[in-house]
Amino acid sequence: MVIAERAEVLIVDDHPLYRGGVVEMLARHAPHFVCRVASDGAQALALLQHERGCQLVIADHLLPEPMDGLALLAQVALRWPTAARVLVSGSDDARLPVLARRQGLMGFLPKTLEPERWVAALACILAGEPWFPAQGVLPQNGLTPRQTTILQRIANGQTNKVIARELGVTERTIKYHLTEIFERARAGSRAEAVARALALGWISPSTNVR
Repeated sequence: MVIAERAEVLIVDDHPLYRGGVVEMLARHAPHFVCRVASDGAQALALLQHERGCQLVIADHLLPEPMDGLALLAQVALRWPTAARVLVSGSDDARLPVLARRQGLMGFLPKTLEPERWVAALACILAGEPWFPAQGVLPQNGLTPRQTTILQRIANGQTNKVIARELGVTERTIKYHLTEIFERARAGSRAEAVARALALGWISPSTNVR
């Protein structure tokens, strides 16, 4: 999956190899991203103050004292409330996604997540939909429940505008999901995606979804 939407992204991690790896991955899968990096909370806040318009802040949980990732992202929420905030961690501590949700973050990404899933998660987050590990477990067809719903509505003849209105999201969100749906279904168009999904039993013919 390749994200084509332009976005300004700040990556905060004190490990230069991991930080560089994320930048390289995003350069490959999200070439329209403008990536900036910081090694700690103070540097991140200073950069955000200077470079306005950042849309996404991705912070490692374990940052140098005195400000860990959650504390940094709490500061970001106060000063730049429109920026989407994502916590990253290499820990398997099950409390971290819960804490991230409670703090109002848009996502929690384990460092062990495959690059393709990382990029898909960021696409959802930039489209206004939270992404947490429990949501990242895909059914056998590779689609999220929301993507299956969208595909079913397309099969029912609904337009992107109608689907967006009824699901309470933007049309851009629908387009993000369609990009991944096409990839999963190995399809080049809405009609082809629907045909393959019907043949594989992913959706039902002429079903009204509310």
